[in-house]
Amino acid sequence: MARKEESVFQRADALNPSAHVTLKHRIGRWLIPKLPISGSLAHELRFEFSFWATALQNRLSPSYQRTVRKLRKARGLSLNVGSGGRGLPGWVNTDAVWHAADQTFACDVRKGLPLSDGSVARIMAEHVIEHLDFQEELPATLGHFLRVLQPGGWVRIVVPDVRRFVEAYLSNSPGAWAALGFEKLPADLPTPMLLLNHVFRQGREHRFAFDFETLAFALKSAGFVEIRQCSFGQSSDPQLAIDRKEHAPYSLYVEARKP
Repeated sequence: MARKEESVFQRADALNPSAHVTLKHRIGRWLIPKLPISGSLAHELRFEFSFWATALQNRLSPSYQRTVRKLRKARGLSLNVGSGGRGLPGWVNTDAVWHAADQTFACDVRKGLPLSDGSVARIMAEHVIEHLDFQEELPATLGHFLRVLQPGGWVRIVVPDVRRFVEAYLSNSPGAWAALGFEKLPADLPTPMLLLNHVFRQGREHRFAFDFETLAFALKSAGFVEIRQCSFGQSSDPQLAIDRKEHAPYSLYVEARKP
């Protein structure tokens, strides 16, 4: 774990706006202000184009087709959604675009999963669904999770726990901020409200902020049962107790079962 004075978003690159400053990012920062559209629209178009490009690549890839045909015959799978270059051994690791060799396939989970009904024993989605629109994208995604899970299978969802950040903001207590990983606010987010906005927005990457009540409502609406809040490393399915330690100080852990 990095130094306490660094941003929690620097300790966990899934929440870090500057974790991977690549040539592509530098070109984007130069090009986007010169376009005759807003930065928000340019970001949205780039985001959707990456999904379209991945879908086209999958359609044209014999390797992808072979992988999917094999997986559709399998049962009892463990599915890691949003693997982000951190694939789990023995799991089916997927993300929106290709990141690393440990990724099984890439797909847009908003549109579906290329797996058979009831073929998955468990699903891990760690710091994924906050990137989806709550009304337009999350219901369909949770429906896809429900479809591929076997009866009695569990989904574990990990998101930033916005309630804890709001409570820290309202109290403005050094102890509350320290519990979230801060001995002082980071240099790039020098006020509590800047930090709170980053949790909500993360430079246009985050689409929704969750507390347990709201996430439980979404899961219940999708058809899940036995919805419960868990702690770091605690799970109804021991194979799901694999949370990334760097997310622990500020995360909400929720599980739900397919009837």
